[in-house]
Amino acid sequence: MKKMVVPPTDVSYSERHKYVVNSKSNTIKGEPNTTKINLLRLEPQVLVRFRQFEQAIAQNTLFDFPENPDLIAHKDDLLSCYTGRTKKVQEIFKLIEDAQPIRFLKRCPYCGITLPKTYDHYLPEAHFPELSVHALNLIPCCGTCNSTKNIFWKNNTHRTFLYFYADLIPNVQYINVNIITGVSAIGARFSIQKPINIQNSVWVILSSHYGKLGLISTYNELASDEITEVFNACVSHLRCGGTNIRRFVEELLMPEEVLYGINHWRVVLMKELAVSAEFAHFVNSNV
Repeated sequence: MKKMVVPPTDVSYSERHKYVVNSKSNTIKGEPNTTKINLLRLEPQVLVRFRQFEQAIAQNTLFDFPENPDLIAHKDDLLSCYTGRTKKVQEIFKLIEDAQPIRFLKRCPYCGITLPKTYDHYLPEAHFPELSVHALNLIPCCGTCNSTKNIFWKNNTHRTFLYFYADLIPNVQYINVNIITGVSAIGARFSIQKPINIQNSVWVILSSHYGKLGLISTYNELASDEITEVFNACVSHLRCGGTNIRRFVEELLMPEEVLYGINHWRVVLMKELAVSAEFAHFVNSNV
């Protein structure tokens, strides 16, 4: 699990909001577009909020970022910037996606499993409608993570989900896996454990993220299929003249580790399989 790359600001996020508003039609069925008129009236307030949001990110004070009741009262008009999915909104999506390493968005940043086909508003759009098209409030994610997170981004004491544009994601292993061997099959059991050198303020958000999304139990459910895929690849490797299972598996996982980090569940699993004598024996007995 790694941070996302912050989208570039060659054109400021504020200017992109203006583009979205200005791209709306001036009239609807011959009548003035009252939504656009209201959005233009609200623009100075929205741009102030953009600056405040960006400052909160830079200062790591998102938890204390307040809602704005005056703007919430115009929620429907403000959310029309996002729901319209105009060309200018699509450009914001593309800006986010193009900033990420190639293949990074093959997997949802929240869970590391599924192709991300939606966008989560990290600060929920129902409570922060003015930020509905701010690139730094949009996290590509899968539908399951989006619906699970919903509006529940914090509790009384801390944020409950990782903010992938700015949060510190430690480069030390905190996801672990034990290989379980049976008579005719190999399984795995994942766990999450706090390393001694991770600050509590970082860990409380990190562990909450995994807990709220139920990721450890999901990884456990998926482990058998992943092991089967690695097993089949290793069998093919040996049948084609290969000799070193450990080196082969480590070569398989290397691009994944570079892309997703040392705590991506598939990386953790493959690393453990690479050094497992039981797994190697199981592969060799099936060649």
